[in-house]
Amino acid sequence: MNMPQLPDDWEATRTTLQAYSQALTAIPRAAGVADDRWTHVAMGIAPLGLKTAPTPLADGSDLVAMIDLVSHEVVIEAGDDTERIDLRAGPAPAAIGEAVLAFAARHGSVIDADKERFADTEAGTYVSDHAGAFLAAAVFVADAFREMNESVPGEVTGPHLWPHGFDIATEWFSPIRVSHGESEASAQIAVGWYPAGDGYIYANPWPFQDAWGETPVLDGASWHLDGWQGAVLDSAGVEHAELVAFGHAVHDLAREALSS
Repeated sequence: MNMPQLPDDWEATRTTLQAYSQALTAIPRAAGVADDRWTHVAMGIAPLGLKTAPTPLADGSDLVAMIDLVSHEVVIEAGDDTERIDLRAGPAPAAIGEAVLAFAARHGSVIDADKERFADTEAGTYVSDHAGAFLAAAVFVADAFREMNESVPGEVTGPHLWPHGFDIATEWFSPIRVSHGESEASAQIAVGWYPAGDGYIYANPWPFQDAWGETPVLDGASWHLDGWQGAVLDSAGVEHAELVAFGHAVHDLAREALSS
């Protein structure tokens, strides 16, 4: 099966979805259960759309919000309480964020969220067909990443969507810690899909070793070495098996070196 393609003119909807994802994840970012890998600020890939991590509320319920790309609504849930916001009306990101805060307040939780993450008061552009095309592609990519992860040993997170870049990724973390600025971080490999512009699949082993950039990865793949370093594969028409093989190829090349 080939990856479903995105419409050439879907950028306005993509920008709107990114703004909505930033608004919704501001709540678990402020009041959710923090995770060392920051997965609490990512969104899971579900059959119907994008779902936040749960945020515990004062009444004992958990708040979960979804961008439902089938019914074209933001669905906010906690216990038996549900609120829906029609996305086809193009609500502003600020309205989305404020609605979730008001919903949490009904359950006794006043959340001190960073409102700069949903400060935009302009109406969004939401084309239902474009959103549906993105969902089909996102589910395709997430399924391939899950299959890849089945044979990846060690600590793995994702697949999930990162709102700050609006890319879908899965990460492997090495037990080895390396210096990163004034702190330390786990050596890692991220495999993801960036859907803006000419979309592409990427695989970033970090810290990067120069020799990798001279090593063939997979037919059709190449190394990107300017600005950020990693392997890239054109996502247009990519097959499921090809996507899985691309991730495996970079893991096979780099994982052992990053583990010692």
